[in-house]
Amino acid sequence: MDNHDKKYTLLVGKKRIPVTQEVYKAYYRCRDREKYLDKLAEDNNMSLEGCNEKGISVEYIISAAVDSMEDMIISEMLLVKLRQCLKMLDESEKTLIVELYLQSKSERQLSKETGIPSMTIHDRKTKILKKLKKLMEK
Repeated sequence: MDNHDKKYTLLVGKKRIPVTQEVYKAYYRCRDREKYLDKLAEDNNMSLEGCNEKGISVEYIISAAVDSMEDMIISEMLLVKLRQCLKMLDESEKTLIVELYLQSKSERQLSKETGIPSMTIHDRKTKILKKLKKLMEK
C-alpha cells in the first residue's frame, strides 16, 4: 500500500476524524513527548527542583493542565461542527456513514448486506468523506 492510499484519522470523542499525514504525525509526536514527560515525573515523583534537574520545565507542568482543557474545548467544537456537516448530507450519504463509522461495519460486510459492490461502497465513502472535509473547512 502506498503512502498515498493510507487514511489518517484521529479519535475525537468516540469518533474518528480524517486528517492529513502531517497533522497525524505532529499530533502523535506531541502526545508521545507528553506521555514521556508525564511518565518521567510520575516514576521519579519529582519535586520542582527535581524537574529542573531533569530538564522538565515548570511551564510544561502548568501548561499540561491548560492544554488538556484546550484540547477538550477544541474537540467539542469539532464535534459540533461535524454534527452540523452531517446534517447537510442526503439520507443515503448519512446512512452509509452511520453504517461504516457508528455501527463499525466493514465495507465488505455492508456490501453483503446491501448487494452493492464493495468497490462502489468504498468509492461512495471516499466521496462523502471529501464532501465532509470541504464542509468542515468552511
